[in-house]
Amino acid sequence: MRERAQGSTLILGLVAAARVAVGAVMILAPSRIFSPGSGTETLLMRTIGIRDVVLGSGACAAWARGEEGELQRWATVGLASDGADFVTGLRSKPLVGSKSALIATLSPVPFVAAGLLGLTRGVRKP
Repeated sequence: MRERAQGSTLILGLVAAARVAVGAVMILAPSRIFSPGSGTETLLMRTIGIRDVVLGSGACAAWARGEEGELQRWATVGLASDGADFVTGLRSKPLVGSKSALIATLSPVPFVAAGLLGLTRGVRKP
């Protein structure tokens, strides 16, 4: 069971580190991720990046301190955020068109999948 918990912690830690990296790119070089059509879009991308850096940094700090429960809390908050992004993407077609809606919907999927895997792997079965 300990190996399962260690695997869960590793997955959640890697998700946190990836979140920090993606967030940093969104802040520092948003045009690497998308072609901004306006300053408003660039600002929005940067604010999303800030959110990801904050969530990822909190999780990374918990991971570095070996605080598994705290890491799981940060991962749960990140998963809630990514889930909300996914649902918002599903409903965005009337606002941004099919292609952009598909991108918005699929972008958080790797984080949702990895977060779910990391959180459920650490759950003890009766």
